[in-house]
Amino acid sequence: MPAVDELVVGLVKRVEKYGVYLDLLDYPGWEGFVHVSEISLKWIRNIRDYLKEGQRDVFRVLRVDPATRQADVSYRRVSQKEREDKMRLWKRKQRLLRVLKLLSERSGRSEEELIKLIVEPALERGLSLYEILLDALEEERLPEWMKLDEDLAKLLMEVISQEIKIREVTVQGILVMMVPGGNGVEVIRRAVRQGLEAAKKEDVTITTMGAPRYLISVKTEDVETGKRIIQRVAEACLAVIREAGGKGELQLK
Repeated sequence: MPAVDELVVGLVKRVEKYGVYLDLLDYPGWEGFVHVSEISLKWIRNIRDYLKEGQRDVFRVLRVDPATRQADVSYRRVSQKEREDKMRLWKRKQRLLRVLKLLSERSGRSEEELIKLIVEPALERGLSLYEILLDALEEERLPEWMKLDEDLAKLLMEVISQEIKIREVTVQGILVMMVPGGNGVEVIRRAVRQGLEAAKKEDVTITTMGAPRYLISVKTEDVETGKRIIQRVAEACLAVIREAGGKGELQLK
């Protein structure tokens, strides 16, 4: 069952006046509930401005009830970075599960047997199976410690080339930044530096389109993650601009 303070992925199934009901995708059969007070610290006019039916997002577990298989969760207590990291790991997990399923179907071996042959050896070595399979794609061979027969190894390489290969996408947004006074150029330079620092290890660039418009580009695994990264970078930039008495906004493409 989910643990208190754990980050979980939930699928919104019903929005009420007092809160939101979710299916907890990490824990089949468990339902999550987000009280309206746990959606935002701001006054909420319409809950659907934050969470809508069919939306998949990340939540923090506050309380669990094993008897009813229900958990109270929070949306507002998850940082943007935590949300991005959790969704990235969750999507990778889904790809790995699909790899095992397809490999089982094509090889005629049970998923339990494949877990013992492929998953458990990686866990015993403290390694990320996803990263191992990415390396295998680049090197066109599996690691030596993965003792698979020739036919199974060939099938695994075929499956991961279809399912694990990252389809890198570029997501862009236009950041408008305006600063009054004669030191505007220096403030904007400082804002850009702050934004790139907020990007951390993400592949982000900020280039001028002609003042006051600047293009933020990020290369990532999917559009949803890219938009979140751009919003985080833009907010870091705009914090510097506002502190200097300027103003601006982000326009997502």
